[in-house]
Amino acid sequence: MGTEAYAESIDRTVMYYGLPFIQEADFPFNNYLSMLDTVSGNSVYEVITSWMENMPEGKWPNWMIGGPDSSRLTSRLGNQYVNVMNMLLFTLPGTPITYYGEEIGMGNIVAANLNESYDINTLRSKSPMQWDNSSNAGFSEASNTWLPTNSDYHTVNVDVSISENFMLILETKKWVSTESTHSP
Repeated sequence: MGTEAYAESIDRTVMYYGLPFIQEADFPFNNYLSMLDTVSGNSVYEVITSWMENMPEGKWPNWMIGGPDSSRLTSRLGNQYVNVMNMLLFTLPGTPITYYGEEIGMGNIVAANLNESYDINTLRSKSPMQWDNSSNAGFSEASNTWLPTNSDYHTVNVDVSISENFMLILETKKWVSTESTHSP
């Protein structure tokens, strides 16, 4: 069981794992990668190392790069970090936790007037999932959605991501087969 129990520091957050004689959660959500506003090898290394060193022995790690209460990865760090941060998320030991759309590079919506009583900053990351380039990004057949779709849904959506990745796989296979016929 994962629990949303954040503290101001990693050493305080890992306390939600519990004690040897009192089981709390299987893991408290580790949102410290999603709190990075700038990324460097050192900052990522520090977050990972700090979590692993403070996590109680025998417990299971988890990693998040985004969530409903933070700006989306693309809006926070830029498009150039989408693939590398997702790759990191899925190669670290433990459970990867992703917020919908982070895997395709969805960004925050830019809407001046959302007419809501919610925190506007958190609403910007909650736009509809961008499935394709049809109306409402394929999320709904309604005339409109509660929150607007991001204006980039024509180019940033699941269909485009699948097509781009499929072409990359084909090109890689072609390159590998060409290289293998030329090797000594």
